Amino acid sequence: QVCFSATRQSLAAGGVFEWPHSKSRARPIMTAVQHMNLKATENLATKTHLKASFQIGSTKSDRMNYSRSQKVFAKSDVPEHARAVKKEVNRQIRPDTLTTQPSWNQSTLAAKEEEPKDLKRTLLKVRAGLMDEPKQNFKDKRSEEEIGELVRYVTQISGQGPIGKLTTKWFNPVDERCLNKHTIREDWPDWDGSTSTFTKEDEKRRIAWYDKLEDQRVKQNPIGKKVDQTSYINPATQTVVFNDLVREKKLIHQEIKEQFKAELKQEFPNASEERLQAVANRLVDEKLLADEKLRRYPIPGESFKPNLAMTSRDRRYKEHFHAGKWCFSEIEQRFCWSCCLNFKEESAGCESRVVNPDAWCTLGIVK
Repeated sequence: QVCFSATRQSLAAGGVFEWPHSKSRARPIMTAVQHMNLKATENLATKTHLKASFQIGSTKSDRMNYSRSQKVFAKSDVPEHARAVKKEVNRQIRPDTLTTQPSWNQSTLAAKEEEPKDLKRTLLKVRAGLMDEPKQNFKDKRSEEEIGELVRYVTQISGQGPIGKLTTKWFNPVDERCLNKHTIREDWPDWDGSTSTFTKEDEKRRIAWYDKLEDQRVKQNPIGKKVDQTSYINPATQTVVFNDLVREKKLIHQEIKEQFKAELKQEFPNASEERLQAVANRLVDEKLLADEKLRRYPIPGESFKPNLAMTSRDRRYKEHFHAGKWCFSEIEQRFCWSCCLNFKEESAGCESRVVNPDAWCTLGIVK
């Protein structure tokens, strides 16, 4: 108490604060103003300020387009208790098949020793489907007869199904003709009520339909009607001929290829054999193309492209003129052009325009 009262009196009088020490000399002292400034700085550093959170449509955002996965509200916008409740609900509704999550023990008895769990046996039950959740039984579930009646009605009026579209089956082992050949009700008499497609009548019908389509195909696609058999070469023969031409070209230009490879070997000593072969083949092909071009066009620059400059020559020219007039200048005390102050009357103009003598003259056209 004496120490604190002495410190208070010293600070009130505008003095300095000195911490007493018994064994060593006094520590460095600081004035009361410095002590207050240091305290204020520490409070400012530890104070948590509000920070603006990013939201779609906010004026603090620099974007105008957002992706579909962008969330409108941030996590900080949702209250803490609401997030905790949602997390707890998601944890409770998640099925715990392997009983790995701790559950609330509702028993009031003392804790008993838990029986050892056989994880392997439990996994076998899960794989066999014995641990699946039971299906829910709805009170307003329709009977099988009502569902079958509805499926037959929808199939009859739409012409689609019932296999794969209205039921969970993808084939019908009984009715191979499907429901299109039957009526809505099974108890009604219908035409050709057989449920098999492998009878003698079915075989005759299938063969007749195939023969009809085959005759139509032969009639519409006659063989050799639009093909010149004298000049036609089948793809297999074309492939053989092309391979023979490529092989013959390689044998003829083998010396040039070896010369190219020797020069490339000196230029690229570390290149592989495959790379030398590829570059040499490319150079040989380029040389053959250049020779063929020289054979077709022996005169350099000659081509069959017409020279339009001979007939459609551009006769436009640029004309210079003065925008002002030639007069006496009071400032210069001599004659000059008023636009550019040029002292020569025969000088080129300071302005220019393009004159096209081939342009249409519309001065005589009366509007």
